[in-house]
Amino acid sequence: MTTPTDHTTHADLAEPAVCVGELAQDLADDLTAGRWTPTHLDRRLARFLVTTSAGDGQLTAQRLRAAFWEGGEPLLRQPDVRFASLLARLIPGTASVLDEAAVHALLRLLTRQT
Repeated sequence: MTTPTDHTTHADLAEPAVCVGELAQDLADDLTAGRWTPTHLDRRLARFLVTTSAGDGQLTAQRLRAAFWEGGEPLLRQPDVRFASLLARLIPGTASVLDEAAVHALLRLLTRQT
């Protein structure tokens, strides 16, 4: 028997998978259109994540936590925290979220920009 609490818990676990891909795509679109200018810190963390995941292509929770450790408090004090929010949503995610193609595409796009 499924209670409303059980249903809500499972829905909450599935929601970040949808939001992460959409958020990454929105950021990539805004970057391409010039509506979002990532900070030096955003680019540095993207480069860090691309480099650390180069061997297996996975953004593991350990690698994401290391990126947050690298960015620290300044990451959360930026005027636009959408990139930090995207990274935060990845940490509790499942393997399918961690392999999200839109996220990898955004990270690569950020590392190509100067």
